[in-house]
Amino acid sequence: MATQANVNAFINDPAAFLKSNVVWWRGGAPKDQANIQAAMLDSATKVRRKTSTLGRKVDGDNFELRLSKPGALNIPQGSPVFAAVWSGYAGNTAKTASLPATGGPNIMLTAQLTGCTVVAKVNDDGSADFSHYNLKVGANTLDEADMNAIAEAHFGGGQSTMTKETIRGVGKHSQAVTANVVGVRKQGRWEFYVQMVESKAVGSSGTTWQIREVRKLA
Repeated sequence: MATQANVNAFINDPAAFLKSNVVWWRGGAPKDQANIQAAMLDSATKVRRKTSTLGRKVDGDNFELRLSKPGALNIPQGSPVFAAVWSGYAGNTAKTASLPATGGPNIMLTAQLTGCTVVAKVNDDGSADFSHYNLKVGANTLDEADMNAIAEAHFGGGQSTMTKETIRGVGKHSQAVTANVVGVRKQGRWEFYVQMVESKAVGSSGTTWQIREVRKLA
């Protein structure tokens, strides 16, 4: 089971935590921006990461985040819970969260990226706007050029964008690369980090999740 120490490490320094541990959002959540209670669960599976100092891969842990509410399924009793801002997410549309410089939770969460685009803009006063685009033509999400054009029209410049092309570009085994995005407010100013994770099939032993990169979005 995840511990309160795991939660504290995550919410105090998401950038560092994401370099050693996969953190996925799982299950449903509000379609629009909302303050929520999130539960952290240990998925009981391991991940692999390459250390910058040793130059070899070592094991990390794999955590799930789920919406905690009365009667919530798949959340073991005693799982640690923390307050977070949910960015809002709905299929075939764009959702934007307005994050204040003061007040409310200091952590922002959003749905896992498989083909979506996220856009963040930090304002001069430390507040921020964050968008999660699930915009499609047919069954496919829009390509990078179209997503960037929509972001430019929406934000008017100064934004940082992460598209599916960038995420998939870090893959090493031509398999699925997904991304987990976390916002954190430090001393009245928001920052956003993206963790890119690749699933690598390893024969009869199943799948290993490998942390390919953690980068600052904005």
